[in-house]
Amino acid sequence: MTNKEIFKLAKEMTKQEVLNVIGGWERDNETESIKDYNSLVRLGDSMQLACATIIAERVKEKQSSEMYRIAYES
Repeated sequence: MTNKEIFKLAKEMTKQEVLNVIGGWERDNETESIKDYNSLVRLGDSMQLACATIIAERVKEKQSSEMYRIAYES
């Protein structure tokens, strides 16, 4: 995701949607996501921007690991 896409996602997110995502992280025991989110909020990001940033990072990680898996299996 580009910065523009991250800001667009953050702008579209409601506070309740952010809380739902965080609740999902807690339920799935994704402590790194929660820690990173809390750090961004403490540094001054809005709840929405911090959440969108973490989502974008996780998507990027997933895409990278999938690409490596496909290359390995080929």
